[in-house]
Amino acid sequence: MFDAAGGVVGVVAGTHRAIAGAGPLSGFVYACVNAGLTIGGAVADLAITSTGIGRHYRPLQSTVTGRRLGAALNGAVGDRLTGRYAALATPMRLRDNGVDVPVAALRAHHPDASSHVVVLVHGLVENEEWWQAGDGVDFGRGLAEDLGVSVLRVRYNSGRRVADNGRELAVLLADVADNWPVPIERLSLIGHSMGGLVARAAVHHASADGLAWAAVLGDVVCLGTPHQGSDVERAAEAVGRALGLFRESAPLATLFTLRSSGIKDLRHGHAFEPAPSGRQLFVAATLAVDPASWPGRLFGDLLVRPNSAADPTQPADRRTLGGLSHTALLRHPRVYAEIRRWLSTPWQ
Repeated sequence: MFDAAGGVVGVVAGTHRAIAGAGPLSGFVYACVNAGLTIGGAVADLAITSTGIGRHYRPLQSTVTGRRLGAALNGAVGDRLTGRYAALATPMRLRDNGVDVPVAALRAHHPDASSHVVVLVHGLVENEEWWQAGDGVDFGRGLAEDLGVSVLRVRYNSGRRVADNGRELAVLLADVADNWPVPIERLSLIGHSMGGLVARAAVHHASADGLAWAAVLGDVVCLGTPHQGSDVERAAEAVGRALGLFRESAPLATLFTLRSSGIKDLRHGHAFEPAPSGRQLFVAATLAVDPASWPGRLFGDLLVRPNSAADPTQPADRRTLGGLSHTALLRHPRVYAEIRRWLSTPWQ
C-alpha cells in the first residue's frame, strides 16, 4: 500500500511539472512526501515483523474475499509480484475444495479416478472458485455426476505471459499423467477467457516437446476466449498512446503501461494450432438476445466480440449464445448443456 501510494505521488508530481512547470519548492514538497512514504513503509514492515502482530490475523488466502483480491492483484500486476512481493504471487497448482492438491497426492484425492480427465482453467483476474461462485451450474460437479469424468481445477498467476503459463501448464499436466491412478485415455481442457489461450498454449508446448499427454488430448473447449484479441485491451493501449502524445498528459500514460503482461497479451490474442488428436469447441456470447443482430456482433459480451471468440480462421466447432455476459459463460445452464453434449460424444 505504501508503494502504491508512492506511485500515485509520482504521477501527480509529474503531471504538476508538465502542466504548471513546478519549481524547487514543489519539488521539495513531493520529495518529502515520498520520503515520508518510504519511511512509513519501512516502519510498518518492521513493526509487523518484530511484534508478530501479523500472526493474529488470517492470511489473505483464508477467505473468499481475500482469495478474490489476490486473484485480481495477480491479474493486474502478477508479472511483477514474483520479485519483491513473491508471497502474493500465485504459483500454478491444482486445487480441490479450497485446498492445494500436490501431484503426488492425486491418488488420495481421486480414489475413484476416471480415465477421462477434465481440466478447468480460469481466466484473467479469476481463480478456480469462479467456476463455482454465485447462482448457476457448477460445471465440474455437473460433468462428474453426468458423465462420470474426473475434474481437476487449476489456479495460476493470470498476470504472467500467456505463453509462460501455457508452458507451465503443459509440464503440470505431464506430471498429472504420470501420477494419475489409472491410465488417462481422454484429456479435455476447458478454459474461460484467457484460460482458453493458456490451454491452447499448453497444447502447443506439449506437441512441440513431445509430451505424452498430447496423444490422449480429446478436447479443447474455449469459452469467450479472445483468440483474435480483445477490443478492451486495444482501447487501453490506444488511450495510453494518446495520453503520451501530450506533455501535460504524458505522466498519466504511465498508468496504462502498468497493466500486466498477461493483460497486454490479450491485445492480439493467439492463433496456436491444435494438436492433431484434439478437437476444439469455441463458445461465444453476446448480451444481445439475437447474436446475429448488429449490437450482438459489435459489442459481444462487452469484453470479447463473437468474431474473436469464435475465430473463423481456426479449425473448431462454434456456438454463439445470445443474452449472456462474459462471466455467465462460467456457470450458465445453456453453456453447460453445450459442453456436456460435446464431451459425451466420442473423440476418436
